[in-house]
Amino acid sequence: MTAPRNRRNSLRDRIRSGVDTLRLSTLPHRAESVPVGRHGLAPASIWWGYFPVVLVAFVSVLISATIYIQYASWERKQVELAFREASQDRILVIQREIASALGVVQDVASFMDASESVGRREFRRFVGPALKRQAGIKALQWVPVVEGAEHSEFIQSARRSFPPFTITTIDQSENVIESGERSLYYPVLYVQPYQENKSLLGLDLGQNAVLLQLLRDAEREQQLQVSPGMQFEVESTERNGIAVAIPVFSGGVGIDADQQEEIRIRGFAVGLLVVGDIVERALESLLSGGVDLHFTQDVLPEDEGHLYTHLSRLREGVPPDPENTDLGMVHRQQISVGNRQWQVTTHAVADRFKRDSWGSIVILLSAILISGLLTIYVATLVGRGRRVRDEVEERTSQLSTAIQALNREVGERRSAEMELQSLNERLEHHIAFRTAEAERRAQYLEQFAYVASHDLKAPLRAVSNLAEWIEEDLKEKLDEASSEQLALLRDRVRRMHDLIEGLLEYSRVGRTSDAEQDVDIGELIEEIADSLSPPRGFKIKIQGVMPVMRVDRLQIGQVFANLISNGLKHHGGSKGRIRISCEAVEGYYLFSVCDDGRGIAPEYHDKIFLIFQTLEPSDFESSTGIGLALVKKIVEEHGGTIRLESAVGEGACFRFSWPVPGDTEVS
Repeated sequence: MTAPRNRRNSLRDRIRSGVDTLRLSTLPHRAESVPVGRHGLAPASIWWGYFPVVLVAFVSVLISATIYIQYASWERKQVELAFREASQDRILVIQREIASALGVVQDVASFMDASESVGRREFRRFVGPALKRQAGIKALQWVPVVEGAEHSEFIQSARRSFPPFTITTIDQSENVIESGERSLYYPVLYVQPYQENKSLLGLDLGQNAVLLQLLRDAEREQQLQVSPGMQFEVESTERNGIAVAIPVFSGGVGIDADQQEEIRIRGFAVGLLVVGDIVERALESLLSGGVDLHFTQDVLPEDEGHLYTHLSRLREGVPPDPENTDLGMVHRQQISVGNRQWQVTTHAVADRFKRDSWGSIVILLSAILISGLLTIYVATLVGRGRRVRDEVEERTSQLSTAIQALNREVGERRSAEMELQSLNERLEHHIAFRTAEAERRAQYLEQFAYVASHDLKAPLRAVSNLAEWIEEDLKEKLDEASSEQLALLRDRVRRMHDLIEGLLEYSRVGRTSDAEQDVDIGELIEEIADSLSPPRGFKIKIQGVMPVMRVDRLQIGQVFANLISNGLKHHGGSKGRIRISCEAVEGYYLFSVCDDGRGIAPEYHDKIFLIFQTLEPSDFESSTGIGLALVKKIVEEHGGTIRLESAVGEGACFRFSWPVPGDTEVS
């Protein structure tokens, strides 16, 4: 291995130099002339390292192309499915309309079968409503079967209801002439609507080969038969249509084979249907779907079997040529019309059913973008791997330095922990000393309060007694001013007594308390209301549900008693109402004691909670200014807060919160 070029190089440079020398020394002799990269690698090795990038790029492009092809194929199938469903919907509607038209002819046959004799007027009344419902029916006819021997008798019978009636036929010149003698006649006896089809009345259908074959097939098959396509003249226009015939026998519409010799044919219910009108009537309720329909008969060649072509309202120009193989999407379906099969061919209007190429383009671009990002990401990983190998050696050296610094820091932390432990011990000793001193001072304060209360109460009682004795002894000699002064003296004594009691209670809050117990707040408020004996006209009402709390009964009772008493004393009216409610809010009970009195101005809301503070001092004022201060201290000692919501003339509402104990239940 070669020596380092400079002794001031870092350890990283020395290691890299050694690795490069080792790699070069292991190559064959003929490879010594191969160029070496920046990191000591031959260009071939560098390019081979990027082989995963090329592989990922190739696979990504292949997947993108596959996704594009599959999505385009799916789009084409969806378009074809939509076209096929649109075609089938229209064919189904048309089938229903054709079946309805055939049903009308069947109803005529049943009507004629129900009576041996049906008059011309009865026939017209029966078929009239059906003709109004079915626009595609050109004519409904009753065609009796008349034998040659019955010709004269039949003519006389028909002329009773229609004197000009005669059996006619059409000659080769398309002229209507009276029919000659025949062994069997098939004359049209009744036809509706009459005005449009008066030329058909009396016409012998047996003279038309197609209609004669239709009638014979109906008689032989004893059921509804449909003719091939025929030309009808409708409003001076030749229209394609079909004829429908249903046989009626003397014993019923159809007979069994065993009864054919006993029961003879009476006639036929014949309907002439215009295919175009039926199709258009069926499709008029549907929206334009961009579908053309071409109706043909399978039994005939395409050019001869054409029945009708419906062009979509979306199409502009000439109709499509069914023989054109470049029409695009085509759907073919066979439908049954009586005893015949029709083929319906549907064509899509240009630009109506086509796939959205933008979707495929977006999919392709998205796939290419993802492939590019993935290739870039893999290339970044490969490059990062090379950089990581370069940085490992440098990080190793830095890690060694950091470990040494960490060891020094660990030693310093241990020294700091020992010093902190010593400080904690001294602090605990200091806290214990201060705690003992605070307890001792609290005992001194409590003893002082007890002695002061007893030493002050005795002179006050003596002064009060002396005032009463003086008033009793000099009752007849005292004037009004002296009596008022003695009363003022007794009131001052009572106020001094109340001040002493209030101070004692205020000083005891937080230092002494009764054992906690389950207290029904609702019952407690009712007891306090009874003990305060509110004047007539005042009502104390509990709103909502009050909880059952595990709490110091005496202290929470003091809170409610002071707040209710404050509302009664400072109401300012002869009658009023105090409302007390409770609401559970996020681990607290929020109690409200509200009155409808004269209220308190906002600037005094903080002042009233200070000790010895009253808003209206007077000679005979019974308030000591300690009640609300005592309430505030009790509430705050138990972790709650109290506030006043009031304005002049709007009453006062004290709201205080009380923490919910863990085992509290709502009653």
